Amino acid sequence: MIINRLKQSLPTLSRAERRIAEVILSDPSNIMHMTTAELARAADVSDPMVSRLSRSVGCKSFPDLKLQLASSMATGNSYISSTVSAGDSTMEFANKIIGASMNGLEYLRNGLDIEAIDSAIKILSQAKRIEIFGMGGCASIAADAQNRFFRSGIPTVCYEDTLKQRMAAASSNEDTAVLIMTFTGRTKDLIETAEIVKQSGGRLIAITANDSPIAKIAEVSISSAAELEDTTIYVPMVTRIVVLTIVDILTTGLALQMGPEIETRLQQIKQSLDMTKVAK
Repeated sequence: MIINRLKQSLPTLSRAERRIAEVILSDPSNIMHMTTAELARAADVSDPMVSRLSRSVGCKSFPDLKLQLASSMATGNSYISSTVSAGDSTMEFANKIIGASMNGLEYLRNGLDIEAIDSAIKILSQAKRIEIFGMGGCASIAADAQNRFFRSGIPTVCYEDTLKQRMAAASSNEDTAVLIMTFTGRTKDLIETAEIVKQSGGRLIAITANDSPIAKIAEVSISSAAELEDTTIYVPMVTRIVVLTIVDILTTGLALQMGPEIETRLQQIKQSLDMTKVAK
C-alpha cells in the first residue's frame, strides 16, 4: 500500500521529497483535500517536487497518489467493517466508519470516470424505459435507484428476482436502458442476465468492480470501488455509500439533461406527497 511504500522509501528520497513524504505521513486524511500547491507549501518545496515524489513511490501523478492513499485508508481487517477492530469503543468505531465513508467518497471524487458517467446519462436520457437489476446487498440500492429514476418520467422497474431479471433482459431492446448493480460483478446469474441483455440489444450500464465479467459485457461500466473492501467477506459499507452516490450522480445528470420540464414534474410529485402529511 502507498502508506507503507512512503515509509519504506524515506531513506532513499531526496531531502525535498522526504519533507513531502513526512507531511503526507503526518496526516494522510488531510492530504486528500490538498492541491499540489498546498502540499508543496506545507513541505516548503516547489510544486514540481510533489509530482517527482509521487513518481518516486510508484504513482503516475499526485492525483494518483491521493487515489491510492484513499484506498489504503479505507482498507483494513474487520469482519464487520474494514476499519473497525475488536475492543473499539462506540466513539472509536463510529468515527472509523464515518472516516472510511469519507475516504471512500474522496476515492470516488479522484477516480470517477466522467466519460463513463456522461455515456451512461446519455443512454438513460434516450431510453423509453429503465430496468434496474440488483441482488443481495445491491437489491436495496437498486430499489432506491428505482425510487429516484422513475421521477424523471421514464418508466422504471426494479427486479431482484433472478427469473424476472432474465425475462426482462430477454424483452429488452435498443429503447431499454438496463442498469445492473453488483459489487463484485462475478455473480453467475447476473453474468448470464447481462449476456441476455446484450444479445437482446438492450443498452447495458453496470456499476460494478473494474475488470469483472459484467464490466466487460456492459456497454458502459462505472467502478463500484469494490477494491476498497472485500465484499465477499465483509459487510459492504464503504462500497455501498459509493454506489449510492453514483446513483445520485446519474439521476441528477439525467434530470439536468431533461431540462426545465423536469422541475414541473418534481414539483407535482412533491405536492402529491405534501397532501399525505398532517399539518403542523
